[in-house]
Amino acid sequence: MSTITITSFLRLRQTRGLLSALVLSALASSEAMADENLFGYVSGAETLPAGHYDLEQFTTLRTGKDGGRYRGWDFESEVEYGVTDQLQLSASLIQHHFDMNGVPGQDNRNDYVFGGVNLGAKYRIKSPYKDGYGLAFSPEIGLRRYDDVGGLIEHSLFIAPTLIYQKNALGDTLVFAANGGFELAWGKKPAEQYDHELALQGGAGISYRFAPGWFAGVETHTRAEYPDFQFPSNFEHWAVFAGPSLHYGAERWWATLTWSYQVYGHGVDEPIPGYTYAEETRSELRLKVGLNF
Repeated sequence: MSTITITSFLRLRQTRGLLSALVLSALASSEAMADENLFGYVSGAETLPAGHYDLEQFTTLRTGKDGGRYRGWDFESEVEYGVTDQLQLSASLIQHHFDMNGVPGQDNRNDYVFGGVNLGAKYRIKSPYKDGYGLAFSPEIGLRRYDDVGGLIEHSLFIAPTLIYQKNALGDTLVFAANGGFELAWGKKPAEQYDHELALQGGAGISYRFAPGWFAGVETHTRAEYPDFQFPSNFEHWAVFAGPSLHYGAERWWATLTWSYQVYGHGVDEPIPGYTYAEETRSELRLKVGLNF
C-alpha cells in the first residue's frame, strides 16, 4: 500500500471517528435536556436520563372574570428524577394567592392558601429522536386542600392519566406535541355542590427553533367538566385556550413563557355567550423555569 493510500485511509478513519463523536455528542446533549419544556401547558414525550434530576418552578397568573377584579396566582414547585432512561418520577407542591374584589359568586379576599401535592410519572414508549416519533404515558395523582378558583376548602383526591405524542421535523428544529387524557376527582365538597367530577382535557402545540437555544411557537389547551361522573348528560362547562409560547434553553437551565386567551367557552347559565367564567378566566400567563442536574 502506497504512502498516499495509507494517509488517505487514516484521514478517512479520523473523519469517521469525528463524525461519530459529533453524533454521539448531539444525542447525549438532546437526552441531557430531554424533559426540557418547550410549551407552557403541553408536555413532550422525552424523559430524563437515568440518574438525572431537575427542579422546576411554574408560576401562573390567571386574570379576568365576568365582573370585578380577579387575580389568581398558582405556584407549583416540582422535582423530577430519571429512574431509568424511559421512566421518570415527579413530586410537586401547589400554592395559590387570590386577589379578588367584586367578582360575581366569590367573596372579596387577598390571601394565600396551600393548594396540595402532586405525584406523577412519565414512561417513554417511543423516542422522537430515535424512533421517528415520540409516545409516552403519564399518570398523575394529587391531593387538594383548597380549590384553585376561589380558594375554598375541599378535601379532594384526583387521578389523571395522559397520553403524550411528539413529532420532530427539519432536523429537530420543528417540534409538534399533543396530549390527551382525563381526570377523576373525589371530595370536591364543600368547594363544589357535588362530591366527584370527571374532566376531559388535552392540548397541542408546535414550536420552531429560530436561533440557538430559542424556540417560538403556539399552543392550545382545553378542559371540559362533568359533575358526578355523568358523561355526557351532566355537563358543567368547556373552555378552549390558545396563545403564543417562547422558550430558551441553556446548558443547565431553561425557561418558557406562555400567554393563553380563552378563545371559546361554554357553560351553564353563563352571562356572556361564547365564554365561561364560573371556573375559568379570560387569560393566563405562565412562566416555567427548570434547572437540570
